Amino acid sequence: MVRVKHRYLLLNILFPSKTGAGAPTPAYLQFRSPAPSHITPALFVSLLRNSIATHFGDCGLGLTTGSLRIVYLSPATSTVIVRCPRAHYRLVWAALTYVNELPGVRRGERGRECVIQVVRVSGTIRKSEEELLRRARMDLVRAQGDGDDVLSRITAMETAFTATGGASQGQLHAGIEDPEEEDYDEASDNE
Repeated sequence: MVRVKHRYLLLNILFPSKTGAGAPTPAYLQFRSPAPSHITPALFVSLLRNSIATHFGDCGLGLTTGSLRIVYLSPATSTVIVRCPRAHYRLVWAALTYVNELPGVRRGERGRECVIQVVRVSGTIRKSEEELLRRARMDLVRAQGDGDDVLSRITAMETAFTATGGASQGQLHAGIEDPEEEDYDEASDNE
C-alpha cells in the first residue's frame, strides 16, 4: 500500500485598487473584493498549471500535475484551498506568486489584475478549514469594530480565535507554516 502525502495551501485572492491613500475605505478592505463569478475550480487549476508550465517547464508540470486539485473555491470571499504534492508544495507556491491576472469571461478578453497570497500551508484539510473559519471570524470582527477601541477589538479577535478550537491560550498565531502540526498520512485510493 502506498501512502500519498499532500499539502494544502490556503489562498486569498487580492485585487489591488487604483484608489489613493485618501480613500474612505479601510486599508484591509481595499484589496478584498469578490472574485469574478465565472472563476471555477477547473479554470483555476488550468491557470495554475499554465503558470507552472511557464515558469518551471515540463519538469515542474510533471512533478505537480498528478495530485494538483482545488479542494475549495469561493468567489464570494476570494478564498481557495489547493491540494498539491508535499514534496513540491514550494514549487506550486512559487507558481502562484507569478499569477497576476485572472482570465476574462471570453477567450482573449483582458482579465482582472490580482495578487495571490498564500495564507497557510497545512498537512491536513481539516487544519486548512479551521484556519479559513478563524480568518473569516477575524474579518467579521474587524469589519464590525471600525469605530471601537483597539483593546475591545483584540479581545473579540482572541475570543473568535479560541472559539474555532485554536490555541488554548487565546493568542493569535500569524505563522504560515506551523512546525508543530503533525503530518498525517492519507490512505491511498488503491486500498
